[in-house]
Amino acid sequence: MKKINQQATKVFSQILEKLGTRSHIKLESSGFMPLTVELLNRFITTAAGEGTLYSLCHYYELNGDLMRDPEMCFLVVDCRTEPTDYKNLHICPQMYQQDNRGLYEESMEIENNTVKAFWPGYQHQHCIFANFWLQNIQQQGFLK
Repeated sequence: MKKINQQATKVFSQILEKLGTRSHIKLESSGFMPLTVELLNRFITTAAGEGTLYSLCHYYELNGDLMRDPEMCFLVVDCRTEPTDYKNLHICPQMYQQDNRGLYEESMEIENNTVKAFWPGYQHQHCIFANFWLQNIQQQGFLK
């Protein structure tokens, strides 16, 4: 499975620190859509160890419906021995969705809390986007 880059991993780690023990939070930064962070599922079996599934999403409202712009789900396997041990924090994209474009792409199949398959082409594309998006999240002030 393909992981996001180290810079994006550091940003994601900061998001997880803000989430703490809660199941969801909404991060805000003036001039931008809020960023919703949700813990979706725990105890997912992977080749790298036990993982947790998280969602990051910007929502806006259109005709009374919440629209994802975008939403990405990430499988996180945390094998760190210390908080800055980013090489042992494995963060892999699992899903990308953008409602206004009608896009829904899974790059990893999870069935019965076990990773059953992944698609390298989608995962590569999702990593490229996630690396860019997480950098933007940091630059836009969501982590202050």
